[in-house]
Amino acid sequence: MPPPQPLFLSLADPASPGGPPRVLNAAGRWALQGSARSPLLAWPATEAPAAQAAAERASAARGRTVAVLARADSDAVEGRDIRLFGDAFEAALLGPAAHSEAKARRLRTEAEKLDAFCMIVRAASAAPDQQAFAQVGRAASKALQARFGGGSITSAFAWLAGPAGQAALESLLTGDIEPTGVLSIAQIIEAARLAQQAEQLRENR
Repeated sequence: MPPPQPLFLSLADPASPGGPPRVLNAAGRWALQGSARSPLLAWPATEAPAAQAAAERASAARGRTVAVLARADSDAVEGRDIRLFGDAFEAALLGPAAHSEAKARRLRTEAEKLDAFCMIVRAASAAPDQQAFAQVGRAASKALQARFGGGSITSAFAWLAGPAGQAALESLLTGDIEPTGVLSIAQIIEAARLAQQAEQLRENR
């Protein structure tokens, strides 16, 4: 018989429709996965009343309905990816911890690039023929010139598949950034996968 699943706090999440729900981490943000710096906050299954009380405090502080959720994290390691809730984490219930101004700027840029490049990768991957692909390329060049001073389909795929893109995706999964456009988290993850596959094919030619 499998052990009881730990309890987490979650909320109705428009950024992750139909996908796994994001849950509260130690930085007071909503994340799909924990990290050593911002582990997910959990309660043992035997402490459901305490988890529910924490959810009510978070709901009152945030003005949004926060619910208790049982979720299995088979790859998560307690003490690294997950931490049991205690008094030291009470502030996380109230709202997200503030980033420094420099980090906030960096994260905003990460989020904007992640959204823009994922949109381009999705459009390019869905192009039915070379003519449509070329049209996507022209539109991408104009959009990237306006937003970031330059870029192309090729640079979008390379950024998303490379270290900078993977770091931005990690920031999204661990709650440091939020989606900035129309794409859901699942769609962003899929676009990153498509970019990695395309770059691997290109390198193997």
